[in-house]
Amino acid sequence: MQMHHDQLRGFHVATSEMPYMDSVSVGIYIPVGSRYEELAVNGVAHFLEHMIFKGTSDRSALDLAIAIEGAGGTINAYTTEDQTCLETRGPVELLPEFLEVMADMLWHSTFSIEEIEREREVIAEEIVMYQENPGDHLHDLLSAALWPDHPLGRPITGTEASIQSIHRETLEEFAEEHYSVEGLTLAVAGNVKHEDVLKLADKFLPAASTPQKTFEHFDPDRRSAEVQDLPLLHDQREIEQVHLAIAYHTNGRHSSDRHILRMLSFLLGETMSSRLFQELREKRGLCYSISSDYSLYEDTGTFEIHVGLDAQRLDECIDALHMVLADLKNNGFTAAELRQSKRYADGQAKIGLESTHSRMSWMGDSLMSFGKIIDPEEARATLASVTLDEIRALTSKTFMRENISIASIGPHTEANMRQALEKLF
Repeated sequence: MQMHHDQLRGFHVATSEMPYMDSVSVGIYIPVGSRYEELAVNGVAHFLEHMIFKGTSDRSALDLAIAIEGAGGTINAYTTEDQTCLETRGPVELLPEFLEVMADMLWHSTFSIEEIEREREVIAEEIVMYQENPGDHLHDLLSAALWPDHPLGRPITGTEASIQSIHRETLEEFAEEHYSVEGLTLAVAGNVKHEDVLKLADKFLPAASTPQKTFEHFDPDRRSAEVQDLPLLHDQREIEQVHLAIAYHTNGRHSSDRHILRMLSFLLGETMSSRLFQELREKRGLCYSISSDYSLYEDTGTFEIHVGLDAQRLDECIDALHMVLADLKNNGFTAAELRQSKRYADGQAKIGLESTHSRMSWMGDSLMSFGKIIDPEEARATLASVTLDEIRALTSKTFMRENISIASIGPHTEANMRQALEKLF
């Protein structure tokens, strides 16, 4: 697997050479997301991501779409808590056009007032859509429960009130402050040569000349001092299901625990053979969906369990969850479970890097998170080295009452939810 990395005027430029492909995936990663925002303009990073599609000094919004789609490619963008990404995919011969258009969008957008007002309404509808969808709204509730009064606890889209405070000057200032910082990353994967990518980067990309901006770090000691009652955010709705998310605070992405956390998630809830799926869905029929996952940031992280269940079976489900988690703390997983999960993890890691888009994402996320490309084979080897003792130790220090935050949506009152959830402990 050929992955190359160089520095160019403050940019990371990374290429995965895949000579057997006819396509190319291109991503430009900017190290800024919702956690860099001030409360008054919550949602500005996401708003700005929308506005880069709305016209430049040389192209209208339609011109931008036609320049990519009309040539046979696709274009997309997304915003997370700590990064913004603009990505394109298409035939490999379109690489020069992709880079020229992407650079135009990111560094020459005009922020038309008319387009801003139109997009404000679009984003307001997006916010309402997320709020009305229990799965999406549950994510925002859980973030607010995990990180109250902190940028990580705010919705990436902002709120209907906060986006009203975002104007042309706000967008221009945010772009000027964050879209030219050192650490920006260009990641390209496909039937290309690294030296050719470097030449195109030199032609189309500006200089990333200012130091990367800082953000408000999360202080776990502050949380410990504040937590008294069970941190629960509940949205009572007249629906037949309960949507439940249970989260535990973890260390951030630079912790040596991250590989153990990954294996714990495989074992607990990421597969049909995992403990939670087998115990709650297959053996007891308590829920249709149940899973585990984790998210890691620079300074903190979270391990999560998500359940969608019949509201009338809430108590049974909480009892079963308690049984599974208590058994893990007392007895751990078996050697057979660990061997099976390691085989699954290794297989999925290999499958996950077969496409140009997945290679591009691997390089982009590696460079944004660690400043280097993590070797996939080394990552698989590290995951394969995780032991039962390491998993048990991590489980014991993670699954504690004082470490938990919960979000739920369903027909029960908050008092009834709290009473049911107390049985977890």
